[in-house]
Amino acid sequence: MTSNSVHIIQISGDAGLRAAPDIAGKLRQALASHDSVAVATEAIETADITTIQLLLAARKQASASRKSLTLAAPPVGALRELLVATGCLDADGRPLTPDGDFWIPSTRQAKGKAA
Repeated sequence: MTSNSVHIIQISGDAGLRAAPDIAGKLRQALASHDSVAVATEAIETADITTIQLLLAARKQASASRKSLTLAAPPVGALRELLVATGCLDADGRPLTPDGDFWIPSTRQAKGKAA
């Protein structure tokens, strides 16, 4: 069922390589059912480069399907630290890559139903 509102999915705990299959499945399922999906990442405790790759790949797939995948809020904690360490964001949280608009979402997003 596709909805006009933003569907929010939560990623929490370990979001690294070991969790990638589960997170990918969650993202695929949300995008199969909704045109607009926001990912809440504030509860991520551990992340690695796989986390970044997974989110960017899901965003690209959403775009190819004429859907949207965004972050529900700017990254904090482990994800933000990883984005700074990998050069995606500077220490002040400003984007340093072409994907910067993904990592620093608009505050008007994520007014939807949580999964």
